Amino acid sequence: MASKLEKAAEIYRSLGYEETDFDDILNLGIGSKEEQKEAREGLKSGDWTEIKQLSDNTYGFVSVVDVDLEKLAIFAIRVGVDAKRAANILRRSSEVALKAIEERGETFAINFIQAACASNRRIWEHSLSVLGMLALKLVHEMNLEIPESVEYMKDWAATAAILLTSKRKDYNFDERFVIEKEEILRRFKEHIEAGVALNVPATGPFSDILIWGVQNNLISKDTAMEQVFYGLSIAQRPGDRKEYVNVLEQIGITDEEIKSRVETIIPLLGLGETALMERFAPVLIESVTEDWLYTILISCSSAKVKKIKKLILKSVLKREKPKSVKEYEDWLTFYKQDEDKSIVKLAGSIEKAWGLEIVQEDIKEEVQGLWRETPKLWEVRRFEIGETSPENLTDLLAVISDRKEYIDDVAFERFIAMANNIAHKNPDEAKISLSGITINDSSGIWALGRWAKNIENNVCPDSKTNEWNGEKEVLKISYSGLVYTRRVVLFESIDKWPCILSTPSYEDLSISLPDLTDRLIRYKNENFLYVAEPDLQFAITRLDIERITKEDKKSFLEKTDGLKLKILLPLGDFLKDESGEDIFAEEIIKEYLDDPYVEPEFLFEKNTYWRVDIDVPESLKAFPFRLSWCYEDMYSIFPTWGDYSLTAIRRDSEAYHSQGINLRQIAKRRKPLTKGAMMNWIAAWSNLSDERAADVIAATHEAWERGLLLPGIADISYLDWSGGTPSNLASLAFAMDNMAKDGMLSLVWKAACDIVEVSLMSPRILSGTAEIVKFIRDYIDEVIFAVEKSIISKNALEMNAVKSLAKKSGSSKAVEYAKEIVNKLNSIGMDIKEEKHDEVQNQNTPNDFDEVWVALPEAKILINDNVKFDINVFEVRKGDKAFSFNLQLPDISDRLFQVYIYGWFYGIQKEAQMSGAVADSDGKIIDEKEKSVWLHYDPEKKKVVVSKYRNWRGEKEGPLEGDSTPYSKIFLTIAVSTLAQDGESIYGAKSLFRQLVDSGDLSVENLREIMRELLLHEDISPAKLVRIVEKENKLLSICYVMLIECIKYAGKMAAENKKPPVWVNRVLDICIYYADYLREAVNRGYISGEDAKWQGLLEIANSTAKSAAVNKAKSLVKILELG
Repeated sequence: MASKLEKAAEIYRSLGYEETDFDDILNLGIGSKEEQKEAREGLKSGDWTEIKQLSDNTYGFVSVVDVDLEKLAIFAIRVGVDAKRAANILRRSSEVALKAIEERGETFAINFIQAACASNRRIWEHSLSVLGMLALKLVHEMNLEIPESVEYMKDWAATAAILLTSKRKDYNFDERFVIEKEEILRRFKEHIEAGVALNVPATGPFSDILIWGVQNNLISKDTAMEQVFYGLSIAQRPGDRKEYVNVLEQIGITDEEIKSRVETIIPLLGLGETALMERFAPVLIESVTEDWLYTILISCSSAKVKKIKKLILKSVLKREKPKSVKEYEDWLTFYKQDEDKSIVKLAGSIEKAWGLEIVQEDIKEEVQGLWRETPKLWEVRRFEIGETSPENLTDLLAVISDRKEYIDDVAFERFIAMANNIAHKNPDEAKISLSGITINDSSGIWALGRWAKNIENNVCPDSKTNEWNGEKEVLKISYSGLVYTRRVVLFESIDKWPCILSTPSYEDLSISLPDLTDRLIRYKNENFLYVAEPDLQFAITRLDIERITKEDKKSFLEKTDGLKLKILLPLGDFLKDESGEDIFAEEIIKEYLDDPYVEPEFLFEKNTYWRVDIDVPESLKAFPFRLSWCYEDMYSIFPTWGDYSLTAIRRDSEAYHSQGINLRQIAKRRKPLTKGAMMNWIAAWSNLSDERAADVIAATHEAWERGLLLPGIADISYLDWSGGTPSNLASLAFAMDNMAKDGMLSLVWKAACDIVEVSLMSPRILSGTAEIVKFIRDYIDEVIFAVEKSIISKNALEMNAVKSLAKKSGSSKAVEYAKEIVNKLNSIGMDIKEEKHDEVQNQNTPNDFDEVWVALPEAKILINDNVKFDINVFEVRKGDKAFSFNLQLPDISDRLFQVYIYGWFYGIQKEAQMSGAVADSDGKIIDEKEKSVWLHYDPEKKKVVVSKYRNWRGEKEGPLEGDSTPYSKIFLTIAVSTLAQDGESIYGAKSLFRQLVDSGDLSVENLREIMRELLLHEDISPAKLVRIVEKENKLLSICYVMLIECIKYAGKMAAENKKPPVWVNRVLDICIYYADYLREAVNRGYISGEDAKWQGLLEIANSTAKSAAVNKAKSLVKILELG
């Protein structure tokens, strides 16, 4: 426990805060000036909680000081901690917090709002943040200027949407602390203007509130249009511009108003976005004077979507021929060269109508020789610290401080080594250079900042606790990760170490045994009696075992004989063996040389982001295990390993700030990349952000020139390190295209062809396949050229999957591109023999049937609760739909209970209960300000009951005490329905579904009954319900009943409507994909004789409608050998 924090807690207790009710603590004093100063010193920084293991599989936050942390936060604000600290320690909004902040004055309040409204404190992108309501009340009650903060405006929009419209309350909306509706209305226009100026995302509720303001006369239509067009002009995101166009539509913009803003709209058309083009282009093209026409058409040339291109050309056909028609030839030629025949035809119609005769030159792109020889493997350079000086140390600090994440790469290692080198000789000189380090950092470098500022460090990365094991109290030690612990231990006393043992010998971060030997001898020469355990452990894992010679080993044994360097643990003890004897550094290294770490096989199901599963050799079993949380640091810890240590190579994501830096370091490897790393390196070029693009591109060229990237290595099954179905293929095609343009076509070609094969083997063609096949088409000439020049063999042109795709019927882009490729190959003599295409799949028993068709647990009896329901659809965010259930309980006839489950599944998954709003019999919520109620099944009363409290056992707020009650039918029905929701909900839905299957709550018959009920509700897509089994084949042994019920219902609809429903296509695709398993399950008796009839399938197959579903049904009938 930090001593200063404990002293602050003692002052807090002495003033009576702990025993006083929370609502009354502002009546207490804050102590003398000396007490305030001492309390402030203890509360102004540092963590008040720490993560501890609560049980075998559970970790959680535990307070490091035994007081009410919510009250302590209010006390901290009152004694003078700064605004940023106040925002960090407050856990929720409250009237008490509001008054405490108001007492600190306007400046403090403004700074608090800036810190409190944060994206990482809201559940969903556009939901209310934890302290958002508090920020709103501060602004309105204190009449503050509206903060120049996007995050504050997102909180305002989220709150306004709840109070002014019918938007549902989200998780952080606390009915006990809500701003008055009148206050929102009082400064409504002000907030709208500020929100537009700040470029607040229009994809959230902000745009809906703007529309509401016009509809309710809080803002005029003209003013709103001015604001929206200004928003369109400054918006950075296409989604925002699309929403602003929708706002214009909703407030009733006219064609005349569009024409009056032609100068404003032309730059927007140049963005090529569908929403902008669709609304503005036809109006302007058809009606503007000829003076504007050419400029508008050139701007519209940026359109990428076929529908919009046709819309532009059709609009042109509606107006008279321009007088200076010749000026339009180049513009029209652009469309005559389009890949799409329908676009070319429309362009021809314009050519004819305008009396033009455009002669097109046959443009043939020259082959550039993009398939190049792979460079030779490089020689890794020795690691060099560089010139050691305080100035260079300051420069290195500036380099790593500019990073958003600290990465243990060459630059960071130079910084550590140089800091130690200077500090060991002249601590004061080093402290001057390092004085700029913040002490609030979370990466471990804070320890160096504390050392530089002479601040006592009482925080240890490891912790000891006494825990009850059921029989007695035992000592439990929790160990932090290796990377973090090494930093803290070395940095907190950087001046005392003779050298850093884990400093690399080479730029790939590996260490040679002779270097490590010399460093140990240096400790002895300076009469240093011990080494730091995390430093030693890091040095050992970095040893390049393969390159250690017999001479190296002999020299090590001779030089370290009798060295007896002890190993100091972070908690202050020396490492000992089971008998209590000291373990020496040289002994553990000696044993490790004969019994080193061995790189494990990379297994998708075991290699999770959150925990590294690795066998520790017997030689190192005495060490604390520090690799559990080192997923993305493994390449730094084991620099000579392959895929197992290279999972930091992955696509960019919103929070992956270190992507480019990681790749720059990995590009210094000694060995070429392995198959998984190579695949994900290609994918890393997808969606490059401005922040990381330069480093990723530079790293790729460095790795290529060093011979680290090899052709034909990339394995598509490793994409995203998931082992699942490849996704985001369009962006992957973009990545491949860019790498090919840079002369690395050889690296991506085989992977592109493999993706087509995987797509053909999937239940349906994967999204993005067309873009991949287009990439192959665009570069086929380059590959042909490489074959002709004998750079590669003819095997590169086999592309069997592409040829199979070309044989498919239909006019999809993927098929069209595949046919172009085949025609090209035929034209150069690569004749493709027409093979008889057998639509019926291989009817052999699947080799993995017993793995896929898993046995189900004993089924639980379905509890019928007689709850009636109807379903409404609402949008969580644009395009993401969720379901709201109006529940009618059998014993409460005059009330409905509105329930939805989207982002937060804990209530139903862990406590078997759901929260909901009380509505009248028409579905209108009775009191918007009323708190939610909680529903659960009562096994004693044998019905669903309602409670005011989540913890209905204790009749109080907070998590449920004790075990959850059984699930009745309505809970299972809603759980299954969530599989068909959009967006992030699907992750919670899948987890919940698997849990219910594993527990036996969802059995085949229970699921059958639920499916039959859900199929009656048109708002729920059957295709989305069954998609879970598309990627999770081990659910097939229960989900087959979903497929059967869908086919049965679709057959009934086909008979009634004379055509099958559109959604059945996806169901049939999945059935065909799993047909061999389904047939084998019938043969083994796992599927009943009644289900094996596949009722409804023949009705679909015999339909006379022109539908792809009919052909699929016929194919499935044949595969399943139905009559």
